[in-house]
Amino acid sequence: MPRRRLGVALLVPPPVAVEVDGLRRALGDPSRRRIPPHLTLVPPVNVREDDVGAALDVLRQAARAVPPLDLRLGPAATFHPVNPVVYLAVDGALGGLAELRARVFVPPLERSLAHPFVPHVTVADELDPDRIRAAVTALADYVVDVRIEAVHLLEEGRDRVWRPIADAPLSRRARPV
Repeated sequence: MPRRRLGVALLVPPPVAVEVDGLRRALGDPSRRRIPPHLTLVPPVNVREDDVGAALDVLRQAARAVPPLDLRLGPAATFHPVNPVVYLAVDGALGGLAELRARVFVPPLERSLAHPFVPHVTVADELDPDRIRAAVTALADYVVDVRIEAVHLLEEGRDRVWRPIADAPLSRRARPV
């Protein structure tokens, strides 16, 4: 049975996506042209062709259960020395974010992980340690607020470019306080 390489992400909305892409370009991020600025909920997973419909159902059901997310991106941080990545930290509606992730991280989208989930938006991967320190320092004051209104299912093409193939609007009304 053929498989498709899928992932679940929150795409950074415009105009902030343009800013983040500029940071990625300035830092020489090699994946910049392969995937838009995003926060990964489910990293790449191979899903059987006949399970793609179930993956779409998971996405839609999860989105219906969670309201739009007001998130703060930044400042910059790193996973170095474990992983040579510079990223924007994520803060804000972390409870809703954790709920959404838990709801999409189920079969057929569930997979084993090498590291615990840390919400982040990557701005550079595979950087030299000196450049990592410089990037974190240079972006120490970069903080921006975004509202996430949809969750996306992405697929990696044969050209290794990740493209959204479906999205589902986040829609649950906020609970009264």
